[in-house]
Amino acid sequence: MERKSYIVAVDLGSSSVVVAVAAREEKGAVVLKSLVSKPSQGVNAGRIDNIEQVSQALGAAIEEAGEAAGIRITEAYAGISGEFLRCARHTDYVYVSDPQNGVAQGDVAALFDRMRNLQAPDDETIMERIPQLYLIDDKQEVADPIGSFGRKLSSTFNFVLCQRTPMQRLDMALKRVGVKLIGTIPNPMAVAEAVLTEDEKEEGVAVVDIGGGVTDVAVCYRNVVRYVASIPIGASAINHDIRTMGVPERFVESLKQQYGSAVAERVSEEKLIRVTGRTARESRDILLRNLSTVIEARAMDIIDFVNEELKISGYAGKLAYGIVLTGGSAKLRDLDELFRLGTKLEVRVATPEAALDAASQPSAADPAYATVVGLLLKGAERSTAGVSYVQGAEPKPVQKPAAKGPATPSQAQQQPARPAEGGEEPAASSDPARRPGPEPQPAGREYSYVPPVVPAAEAQPASGKPGKPELPDDADEVDEGPTTSGHGFWGWVRRITEKFETPDNEEI
Repeated sequence: MERKSYIVAVDLGSSSVVVAVAAREEKGAVVLKSLVSKPSQGVNAGRIDNIEQVSQALGAAIEEAGEAAGIRITEAYAGISGEFLRCARHTDYVYVSDPQNGVAQGDVAALFDRMRNLQAPDDETIMERIPQLYLIDDKQEVADPIGSFGRKLSSTFNFVLCQRTPMQRLDMALKRVGVKLIGTIPNPMAVAEAVLTEDEKEEGVAVVDIGGGVTDVAVCYRNVVRYVASIPIGASAINHDIRTMGVPERFVESLKQQYGSAVAERVSEEKLIRVTGRTARESRDILLRNLSTVIEARAMDIIDFVNEELKISGYAGKLAYGIVLTGGSAKLRDLDELFRLGTKLEVRVATPEAALDAASQPSAADPAYATVVGLLLKGAERSTAGVSYVQGAEPKPVQKPAAKGPATPSQAQQQPARPAEGGEEPAASSDPARRPGPEPQPAGREYSYVPPVVPAAEAQPASGKPGKPELPDDADEVDEGPTTSGHGFWGWVRRITEKFETPDNEEI
């Protein structure tokens, strides 16, 4: 039997776990072989709270996906998102080694080496280092600096950081089912890879992925990911509010999807729907306008937080293509229209099938699979996940589960090593000829929620590590008081650092 290169991706969400297996063909195409979705418990707003419940759901999904593809899964890529994911910017420079001959690959590599030398706080790890722009002599902006004439090469990098504990728990959950985690990818970046067109990435767009417990936001401009954020509120908050209307939990999701609308004024004021209770005598009628009013109120909360993230990114006025809405909750009727009204931007609902070959598209034609498809694509860029065939097993047909930015060294000759998974940073070379690194730029904002009656805990500063410059940890916590829509129980504490500014010398 011919051996193929397989990629395995795991999307562990608050309400479901999705496992996908794809084969990478000789021409580089990613062909979907199996896609399995299973209900999950034990995950709250992206953070694993119960390892036993998560392992059971993971094991069932991985086993079924492997059997459908005719392989035994031993390694996989996984995505992660939650309030523990954040951005920070850092600007640094090097002097060009030979100004008369222009910037060489060695100069770019030296700049990347300085960025690798930057260290995260004790409780965080750097997941991604994304160059935002290059400047020659602090005035000429270029996408590819190789060959440019000047004495000084500088760049601003966007760092995506994640707390270590959630990543360690994800690794632990996969190990319990016999799968090695070979790569952890920020979900917002994976989703952007799956649903955006080249024009959208170039002209400016924000991807909003509404999941069960988390809403992910990614901002792209000039083919570069400029900002990512995870808001710890999603469809589960809407479902909770619907339950307060006396709707049994087992009927909430179907009621919302079948009869709900995110724009209440589009629903008749007189139409009723009968909801079954514990017994026939306990059945009750619900006014559909009231149902939609509850949905709209909580959805507006999500939109308000998305607007705030776009403002913090510094690109709110640069999004020519508006917002691309995806995720399982993007299927909610009129949600795209509510986003148009709430953000004053154009909105389209996206599915990830365009990123796959024609044969795989029908299986992935659902916004709920945007993350796992993006993880497959990101995994294909890095390396092929190691899997082995099940002896005598033949792959089964895929079944749909029910229910050109700034140049990097890889564009020339070599690229500095990525940080190792699990939080270990690569060894950084030290060049005595280079000057000491400056202090890093402030980070963006982090959310966390607590019940309104619980006072906010003071942020604990992370201890610095000697020998390397350090990215900023959280600033002091600012308690803005609990805010609710009037239909739920969610109280919010916003931990805000200084604004995530666009560099003054960056022309956008």
